Amino acid sequence: MDMLSTKLNNVLALLVFLTVFCVGTRAAQVETLVVKLKNGSETAFFLKDKPQVKFEGTNLKVTSSAGDTTFALADVLQFTYDKRDTSGINETVTEPTGVIFKDDVLVVSQLKVNAVVSVYGLDGILVRQWKAPHAGTFRLSLSELPSGLYLVKVDNITYKIMKR
Repeated sequence: MDMLSTKLNNVLALLVFLTVFCVGTRAAQVETLVVKLKNGSETAFFLKDKPQVKFEGTNLKVTSSAGDTTFALADVLQFTYDKRDTSGINETVTEPTGVIFKDDVLVVSQLKVNAVVSVYGLDGILVRQWKAPHAGTFRLSLSELPSGLYLVKVDNITYKIMKR
């Protein structure tokens, strides 16, 4: 690793330490560590899972009791602390957006050929994945999954669903 990279990593590590130290005095108001990417997506880590931020070469790695997640530093816009709804549901969508979940069936419309539909648990673990063999609408049964909150990723858009 060259001298510039080492200095950059040291500066970033110091900024993380100072951010954690300053935020620690307000811990009752802060519930999540949020990593925002340049493509507009966000990943939130609950502070109760004790996330730790590490810089490994050209990556930002978040390690917590819920698992490890690695981001390319070039893709990271910012990471910050935020108070989030701990249920994992931040909004209710009332208009059709291409994904509807009802009666244990996930209906995904307007898919392109080879589009990938992924279902993740809140711990970030992939539980189901499908690849569209042709364009159109697909009905995917989630009846075998236990009740709970899930994240459904279609292309670069993530939806939150609750299976009862």
